[in-house]
Amino acid sequence: MSGITNNRFFGARSWREARPVLLHPRFFEGFRDYVDGRPFDYRRLDGWPLLDQHRYENGREMAAECRAAGLMVRWADRTRIPRGLKELVAERARARRPARRRSARINTRETAVGSAAPSPDRPPCRSGGGRSGG
Repeated sequence: MSGITNNRFFGARSWREARPVLLHPRFFEGFRDYVDGRPFDYRRLDGWPLLDQHRYENGREMAAECRAAGLMVRWADRTRIPRGLKELVAERARARRPARRRSARINTRETAVGSAAPSPDRPPCRSGGGRSGG
């Protein structure tokens, strides 16, 4: 992972993707350090693996976002993510998903189920209730 910058880590698009990041020990540590008012210590991070550095920075950034959003998050146990933080992260993840157009859903449904009108290029489907077995 040499040479990777933090901006190459794309944000999660679902809570399922985001949860492991929030449960990372360094994310929790960064979050708590920011909330507790500890200054950023670059020397301490220099000895860590790159992913740990990124997770620590992500934790501090998320704590800053919570503060900016007016959320008072009390997070004492790393394995139990507070509801307000979870809701904020899940909302951000949903916002990153590309918007699905109604016509795309309809076309997908028709492709998966089959269109109601028979196509001139293929014979109509026969519903026989299963496999044809001769």
